[in-house]
Order: sequence, then structure tokens, then C-alpha cells
Amino acid sequence: MALTAKNLTVAYHDHAIIDQLNFDLVAGQLTLLMGPSGSGKSTLLKTLAGLFPQYGGQVSGEVTIDEADVLAMPAHDRAKKVALLFQNPDDQFAMPTVREEFIFALENLELSPSEIDDKIAWSLAKVGLTDFIDRAFVTLSGGELQKVALAEILALGADFLLLDEPFAAIDQQSRVDLQVLLKQLSQEGYGIVVADHDPAGYFDKITAFYQVVDGALALVAKADWSQYDYQKQTVIVTASQQDSMPLYRMDNLRIQNGERLVLNQDVLSLYEGQLTLITGPNGVGKSSLFKTMAHLHDYQGSLVYQDKEVSNWKKRRYYQEVGLLFQSASEQFINITVEEELNQVRKNSRQQDYWTEDRVSAWLTDLNLTGLSDRSVYTLSGGQQKKLQLLLMLIIAPKVLFLDEPLAGLDEASVAVVLRLIKETQVTLGLTVMVVSHQTRDLVKIVDQHIAYQGTALAYQQEVLV
Repeated sequence: MALTAKNLTVAYHDHAIIDQLNFDLVAGQLTLLMGPSGSGKSTLLKTLAGLFPQYGGQVSGEVTIDEADVLAMPAHDRAKKVALLFQNPDDQFAMPTVREEFIFALENLELSPSEIDDKIAWSLAKVGLTDFIDRAFVTLSGGELQKVALAEILALGADFLLLDEPFAAIDQQSRVDLQVLLKQLSQEGYGIVVADHDPAGYFDKITAFYQVVDGALALVAKADWSQYDYQKQTVIVTASQQDSMPLYRMDNLRIQNGERLVLNQDVLSLYEGQLTLITGPNGVGKSSLFKTMAHLHDYQGSLVYQDKEVSNWKKRRYYQEVGLLFQSASEQFINITVEEELNQVRKNSRQQDYWTEDRVSAWLTDLNLTGLSDRSVYTLSGGQQKKLQLLLMLIIAPKVLFLDEPLAGLDEASVAVVLRLIKETQVTLGLTVMVVSHQTRDLVKIVDQHIAYQGTALAYQQEVLV
């Protein structure tokens, strides 16, 4: 059995995103796709899954499974053959809880209640989330959402699995465990394609490796795979001594996510003008911490910002000083086009003299976002959305900025530019920046200090696994 693309072209407004592409995925094969942001990886996976031209654009060529036309298949039949894990896991779900979501999806396949129960238990066990069956999606971290999304497409029982950045917000140990799972699934006969910007951990598991460049595929010879691999190592981040008054101070701070306690902090101080990395496993409460510090989540105990309890700040005044970069870029946009977003943030910037038209234009060039001004922000690739989202937030230039997974889904070249943008802006404008990220390899080069979760508490820590 094989999933085949023949002379496949996908275009928007007469611009080819995928151009005359030929590709075969054989059952039992685990294939890695890499390529720059905007190169067409997500478009390719959506097309192979039969979601184009329903998503828009013009499609020519063929996508077949054993000569059956995927693009013409009814959705009910197609779901039994090929399943797609979206880059943004929020796009995967239609129901409020894990149980309701799985039942909804599996009932559409006309399975019996007992078959549905078995599928749910089996798939959640595969990703290590057996106890999550009755969790509401709003209580899950980004990494947990990605794991549930993977479990759901496993439960659907499709022969071919297409995974778009499945580990972008997943901690290191979970990433290793899930890569082993993908290898096992391929050995059981599944055909799997993974689009991932981070090649670590794949090369002893995959059967094929392609680079995607300008909508075309280039097969990378196995002898060259080692050029893309790297080994994890521990790096030391030495925090500077602080003599100033704390910008934030926590004292007996308790944060809950639903009924679950995610932070129980005795005392911790954070200082002005620092770039701080915060790490911890999926679901530990990093996003809840950021939402709390951004005055978007209730807490117990004391959280003081500039000598005033956060809960006592008027939100409108607080939001003029403190900003939060959401984990999902598409949730942050409030206009339709790229140009409209840029015009609005420049008008509202706290640093209009710094963010001149020339400076904005230069960064758009460095971020490879030129020529997109009239594009809808919702038609950009995940990586393009992420880079635009960050630039917009830095143009607004709040005194304090919380960045939740700013590197998720970015290729290596984009990561380098984004980190330069963050550090240059932070230092020049004297911003206080706190970053949550599982992609620490290059990030440790620009941070001033590292804070790690130890159970339900935070502590300064010098060692970072990269």
C-alpha cells in the first residue's frame, strides 16, 4: 500500500506553493520532512490528507492511495485511509473534553460504543495520557494538547499518518518517548510522514529524509544524515548578581489550573532588564504562570509588580506595561492582513522613535516576511505567523514581555534571526523578557538566567539541557 503524489501543484493566487511534486509514502515507512518556514511543508501534508482544494487554492496533479483518488474521496472514507495532525493542535478539536472529542470523532466512523472505548483507552495509553480522558482542553498545556491530538489520529485507525510539527511544544523526554512510538508504529505497518524543524533523535528511526525547498522535494542521501544530527548536552547559565529592587516578587504564591495546583512558591524575585529562560516538563504550569503574571489568571498569596499587588492593578493600566506572546500565534492577531497588523502596532508602540519604518522594513527582510503585506495573516505558514507575531509584540514594546514558546515551528535560520531580534530589542530598549521554550539549544546563548520547575516550585538553576 502506498500514498502517492504525482505532478502535484498547489497554488494561491497563481503563486505555486507546491510545484510539480512527486512523492511516495509506502506502508511501514517513517519519513522526515525538513525545510524553511513557508517552504510548503504544511501545504503538502494538507494536500496529501485531501484537505485541498477545500482549504482554498488551486490544485492540479494526483494524490492517490493504491490508485484511489484521495482528493475525490468522501471525508468518511478518506479518514480511514489518511489522518493529519495539524501544526496548531487547537485546530484538531471540536469538543470541550477529551472524552467528548474522541467519541465525536469515532462515532463518525460508525464504531460501536465498546469499540470506541477500546480505541480511546489504547490510543491514550500509547501517548502516556491514560488519566486524561475526562480533562477539558482548556486545562491542558500546549504539549499535552499535541499528545492528545496524536492520540486522536491514532484512534481513527488510518493507514497513513501525516504529522505537522508534532513535537513543537513538547518537553525533551516526551519527545524521545514519542519518537520511539512512531518507530514502533511504522514497524507495525503505518506509513508516517513527520514535518519537523528539529532533526534531533530521528536518524536512528527514519527510513527516508527529504528537504522541502520552494515547494519541491529533495531526497537526502543516508550518508549525509549525520550533517543534520546533534547530541544533547548540558550548558551552564550563570546569573548575574542583583543589587536592585525586584521587579516581581512572589511570596506564598499559589496558582491552580482548574482543581490542580501548578505552583506553590514560597519566595522568588525577578529583576528588571533581564532575559530569563523558564523550563519544565509539559503540563507543569508554565503557561499558567505566564497568564498569572500577565494579569489573566487568578492566584492566591502574593504576586507583587513594582511594589503593587498584581491583582490590585487596573487591567488597562497593567496591559500598557506588560505583554504576553500567546503560544498559538493565530489567536493573537486582531486584523486581517499583515499590513493592517503592522500599521496598528506601530501606531500603539511605546517606542515609536525606535520602531521607524526603515527599522521595521529591515526586520521584515531579515525574517523573510517581505512581499506579504496584502496577505491574510491566517493564510501564512505556521512559522511565518510565529515570526510576525513576535515582531508585532516587540514593536508594541511593553516594559515586560512574556514569550510562550516563541520558537515553536521555526526552522534553524529563522531561530537565529528571531533570537537576534529578541536580544537586540531587549537590550536596546531595556525590556524585561521571560521565555518559556523547549528549544533551548540556541536560546541559552542570549539568556541572562535560567529558572526551572522543581515539582510545583521554581528555582534558579545554572544547568540547561540543550
